[in-house]
Amino acid sequence: MKRALFIVSVFLVISCVQPIYDFDEIPNLGIQTIQDAMNWVSWEINWVSDDIHYPADEYWQSPAQTYVWRSGDCEDFCILVMYLIHRDVGIDGKMCVGMCYGGLHAWVWVDGHYWEPQWGRIVDDNLEFTNPAVMLDYDEVIERSTTTHKRFTE
Repeated sequence: MKRALFIVSVFLVISCVQPIYDFDEIPNLGIQTIQDAMNWVSWEINWVSDDIHYPADEYWQSPAQTYVWRSGDCEDFCILVMYLIHRDVGIDGKMCVGMCYGGLHAWVWVDGHYWEPQWGRIVDDNLEFTNPAVMLDYDEVIERSTTTHKRFTE
């Protein structure tokens, strides 16, 4: 009986624990605000196509991969900035995915605003960035970028 209770207790503790994503490769960058995170990512990360690193059509890099390589595509910019805002500012954002300027694109919704991490600024007034087809929360974005590395449609 005691063994059964112990096993059930362990199962309940494990099933209630949310995964904690901590990337030791990313040091404290002095980020204190959403704008700080956006500025750092837009200034330090270079846009490159997924096929530079991978033969896949779409590959979501982990925040650590984007930080270390200093490059990625629109989803990778979003993933890194979402991680930095979560870790350093304590706010969770959402990744927005939809059509923008005639192509599929990703940007971030955080603290009541649409942000374009590649530009480092709010884009609420730009109608190209409104009404995303999909919005993914922080936990799902981080999990996909660290386990399956797949976009939302897969």
